[in-house]
Amino acid sequence: MKKIARGYTLNECPPVGEAIPLSIQQIVVLIFNVLPVPLLIGGGIGLNAAEITILVAGCLLVTGIATILQTIGAGPIGAKLPIPLESSFVFVAPGIAFGMQYGLDVFTGACLIGSIVTLFLWTVFHKQLSRLFKPYITGAVVMALGLSLCGVGIGYCAGGTGSADYGAPVNLMLAFGTILIMVLLNHFGRKNFLSKASPLIAILVMSAISAGFGKLDLSAIATEAWIRVPQPLHFGIRFEVGPIITITVLSFFALVELMGDQASAAMLAQNRLPSDRETRGGILAQGISSVISSAFNMVPTISGSANIGLCGISGVTSRFITAIAGVVVALCGLCPKLCAVFSAIPEPVLGGVALTAFGTILVSGMNVIKGSELDARTTTIVGISLAVGVGFSMVADALSAFPFWVSSILSGVPGTAITAVVLSLLLREKKMEESV
Repeated sequence: MKKIARGYTLNECPPVGEAIPLSIQQIVVLIFNVLPVPLLIGGGIGLNAAEITILVAGCLLVTGIATILQTIGAGPIGAKLPIPLESSFVFVAPGIAFGMQYGLDVFTGACLIGSIVTLFLWTVFHKQLSRLFKPYITGAVVMALGLSLCGVGIGYCAGGTGSADYGAPVNLMLAFGTILIMVLLNHFGRKNFLSKASPLIAILVMSAISAGFGKLDLSAIATEAWIRVPQPLHFGIRFEVGPIITITVLSFFALVELMGDQASAAMLAQNRLPSDRETRGGILAQGISSVISSAFNMVPTISGSANIGLCGISGVTSRFITAIAGVVVALCGLCPKLCAVFSAIPEPVLGGVALTAFGTILVSGMNVIKGSELDARTTTIVGISLAVGVGFSMVADALSAFPFWVSSILSGVPGTAITAVVLSLLLREKKMEESV
């Protein structure tokens, strides 16, 4: 994979005039990725509007703080790569299920204990676990992530799941227009600012066009409050063994996804795999931020794959741009009116950006796998693990006869990671014997 020549590199900080628009496109994608998590969990368990607002505020504040910690770092904490940390979709279904069965206080307790246990295991056994998760395994995980996210991107392109005009031709036209603008700007403006800001330009142009179709609603900006202070442990905290085990397993494999995203980010930024220091720092940042997130009534954090894909689209891999996005998202957690500005962007327009970014993630996973030595053994491991993880996520009903936790760990990224690790242990690697 050739290193993208245009844009700003990992440790370059663009001038203010360019940093602001470049960070805005990262902010838009990051906010749209995390907002559905508290909204889906809160709505799924029947919280009122005021209680859902508390979840949203905590989610945005923690996402911003966690992103700053991951990109800028604090001592050994943080990978210092252009990787945001955000609330994970992986925990939405468990959050609704456990919230309805036990209450949100039990789910909060499970997220807190699961985050602490995962942080401990990955910190103490970092070297052993890093050796276990070979590059071809992390590459398979990234591919599974990209494949599963493409469905999410298509959902946005169609107008957003549950929308009254889902799948309407005008929605797909707006999404296609967004993709077309980015492609043209990237191709013809390869050596200037137009290519770097292509997602933002596409969003602005297509949002304006969306207004002509009645798709741009700015009313929420006026009605939102200026200040909203997040409330930690607002719903209390209790502990139940079953939910704790499920969330711990999911949290553990969320860190495998982080390792894959670190490989993608390092490959995009400097055409290399992440160093041991970067890997360890990234794990510490995600583990610590997951503990903080749990305290603010939210789910554990996970790396923001769509934003990493956005780096691939724009060619801007500066970690400082991602850090600026973290600062603004944290402010959105304190200022709902600011958040409403970004939330007004029509979902089909965002879908065009997201789908392109997710495709970049998919290709990044392929490149990580391609960089490994693909013999018959590794090809079998990668192929079967992808078939299991992606297959079960596509046909969720296949596991309907099993307990909920089984479907949670066998579908998508967890299923791909678990299958790859088990096969890697069963199919022992043959060492070349040197002839004397």
